[in-house]
Amino acid sequence: MSHQERPLFSEAEVRSLLERTEGQYLDFKSLWDRTKPTPSPVDRRAARDIVAEYVAAFANADGGTLVLGVEDDGAPTGHGYPEDAVQDILAVPQRRLRPATSCAWQRIMIDGHEILLCQVPIAPEAVMVEANGFPYRAGDRVICEPQEVINQRKQVYRRVGCEARIRPEAGLADIDLELAKTFLSKSVYKDRSVEAALESYGLIARKPDGFAVTNACLLLFGRKPLVRWHPRAGVRFFRVAGKERLHGAHRNVEQLPRVEEPLATAIPEAYRLAREHIRKSEKLHDLFFREMPEYPEFAWQEALVNAFAHREYEDSAREIEVWFYDDRMEVRNPGEPTPPVTLDLLRKRKSIHASRNPLIVRVLADAGLMREEGEGIPRIFEEMEESFLHEPRFKIEGGEFSVTLLNEPVFSGADPEWRRIVQRLTLSAAQRRVLTAHPEGFRSEDYQRLNKVDRDQAYREIQELVAQGIIRPPQSHGRGAVYHIAPDLRETRAFLAGRIPKLRGFLTRNDVLRNADYRVLFGVTRYSAVRELKRLVDSGYLTMAGERRGARYAAGPALEVPARK
Repeated sequence: MSHQERPLFSEAEVRSLLERTEGQYLDFKSLWDRTKPTPSPVDRRAARDIVAEYVAAFANADGGTLVLGVEDDGAPTGHGYPEDAVQDILAVPQRRLRPATSCAWQRIMIDGHEILLCQVPIAPEAVMVEANGFPYRAGDRVICEPQEVINQRKQVYRRVGCEARIRPEAGLADIDLELAKTFLSKSVYKDRSVEAALESYGLIARKPDGFAVTNACLLLFGRKPLVRWHPRAGVRFFRVAGKERLHGAHRNVEQLPRVEEPLATAIPEAYRLAREHIRKSEKLHDLFFREMPEYPEFAWQEALVNAFAHREYEDSAREIEVWFYDDRMEVRNPGEPTPPVTLDLLRKRKSIHASRNPLIVRVLADAGLMREEGEGIPRIFEEMEESFLHEPRFKIEGGEFSVTLLNEPVFSGADPEWRRIVQRLTLSAAQRRVLTAHPEGFRSEDYQRLNKVDRDQAYREIQELVAQGIIRPPQSHGRGAVYHIAPDLRETRAFLAGRIPKLRGFLTRNDVLRNADYRVLFGVTRYSAVRELKRLVDSGYLTMAGERRGARYAAGPALEVPARK
C-alpha cells in the first residue's frame, strides 16, 4: 500500500529504531535545508526525489525502512510541509517508480516533531526511478546498477530462495517461541509478542486457521531435532594433524563434535567449539610478547557466521565444515557466492551486497551476530593485516565456497635461534619486534607499521639500535633506506642456523654427543669442534660433563629437545 497509514511501529519501537545505526536496512533523511543561516524545508521536488531514490534502492535490494524527518544521528527534527506536500511524498512510490511499489507508511509524533516512516518490501523485479535509472542499496550507500544485474540477483533468489518457502506441514508448535523471543530481544520488535515479531520479519504469515511457517523460521528457531526440517543445516569440525590430509593407514583426521541446532543457538555454539580449537600462536607471541590466538577472533567468527547466513540451504546433502590444519583454518559451505559477488571482487575488498537468504541475514544482523551486508569481508582483511597475517583466501570448488585463514605471519620469518638471540638483547619490545620480524633488514616504514608509531619515534628508536651496534647505518639515506643487522649478529645467526637443527636431531636420538660425533656431523677439525662446542655451551644449547677427550655433551635448555619415549 502507499497512502494508507497504519501503525508499523509503536512509539517505543520508533525511539529504539532511531538509536540504531544506518545500514543495509535503515536510512534516516532530514527534511531541512541547513545550507543557509536559517534552516528551511527541503525543496518539495528534492524531497520527492529522495524518497524515490531510496525506496527504489531498498526495493531493488532486500527491503528496508526509510525514516524521513530525522537527522543522520537519529535526532527527530520533523518537517515544515503543509498536508498536500506530505501527501505528495506518500504517493511517490506509486507515482515515480516503475513498476509502482507498494509501501507501508506511518506518521508519528516524536518529541513534538512529525516523522514519516516508510517500510519498503523486496521487489520481485528491478524498480526504476522514472527517467533516473536503477538505484541499489549496498550497506549504508545507494549505488546505481544496471537493470539486468538487479534482475539477475532476483532471478537467482527466486530460483534458490529456499528460506522463504512455506512448509505446509509445520506450525507454531514446531517453533521454539522462547528461543525466538530471547534471540530477538535486541531487535526493534522486542516488546511485541513473539508471533508479531516473527510476522514482522516475514518468518511467518497469517492464515485463517493460524500461521504459515517459512523454512527461514524453522532454520532459525525450529524445535529439535532440526533434522526434521533440514538434514544438513549444522556444522562439522575436523582437526588435521599436519598441513595436509592423509588417508588409509596414515589417516590424520580427527572428527570433532558437530553442531545440529537451530541457527539461533548453533552459531554461538559453533563459536564456542571453534574457540576451543584455536591455539595460541607462538609466532605471534614472539612478535608481540603477549598471548595471541592463531587467528583474529573477528576474522574467524565472520567466516563462520557468513557460512550460516549465505550457504545454499537447498543443498540438503552437504553441511558447513570447519577444518583446522597446523598452518590454516578453512570454513566451507555449500553454494557458490550469489551474483554479482565474485572471487575477484572479494579479493579486491569490495563492499558488495547480495543475499541468498535475506530473511535470515536480517534477523542475524538485528540480533548483533552479523555486520551489515558487505562490511564483513573487508573487515576480515583488516583484522588479518593488523595481526600481521596473510590475506584471507577464497575458493570455489565443487559447488562449495571456502574461506581460508593462514596462521603464518607475513614476514619472511625468523628462525627460532634468531628469535632467541633477539630476546637476549637489552632492547625495548618494539625494537625486538622489528628485529624478529625483519632479520634480513628493515626500513623506517616497516618499523612504523609494525609498532604503530610515527616517523619521529621510529627514527629515535632505530638510532638507538645503530648506537648499540645491533644494526648498521643505511648505505644510502632518505625514504626507503634499509637498515641491516650488524655483521657479528649475522654471523651468530648463520652459525646457529647451520648447527642447531642437526644437533637437535642427533640429541633427540642419542643421550650424549662427543667431539668425534660433532666433527662427523659438521665436517670440522678437532680444534674447531672444541671452540664451537664451548660456544654452544656458553649459549645454553648444550651442557658439558667431563673434561678433554672424555668430555660429553647433552642437550641444554635452549636446544629444546623433545622428551624421548
